[in-house]
Amino acid sequence: MATNTITILDPRVVAPRDPETATFSVDGPIAGKVVGLRLDVAWRSYIAIVDEWEQMLTEDGAIPKVLWVGERVGDEGVKTRADLDEWSRLVDIGVVGL
Repeated sequence: MATNTITILDPRVVAPRDPETATFSVDGPIAGKVVGLRLDVAWRSYIAIVDEWEQMLTEDGAIPKVLWVGERVGDEGVKTRADLDEWSRLVDIGVVGL
């Protein structure tokens, strides 16, 4: 049975959030939506998660758009901010980390 909600578990050791405030709706099927997945090399374990989500989203008819960001300062920081601005205009949904 398909649903329009997904539960994302918090990997930190904290008390669970209220399910009423911890859910997010994409207001309909995920198929056809562009889902942005943002990551950088510092999040090594998240890279495996993004690989899985990218595959699962594709199987569900979504269009994953992965963005690898760079440094936050200097010339590369300027590029990172420009890339993030462009990426945010191209996606319907953005996942920016755990």
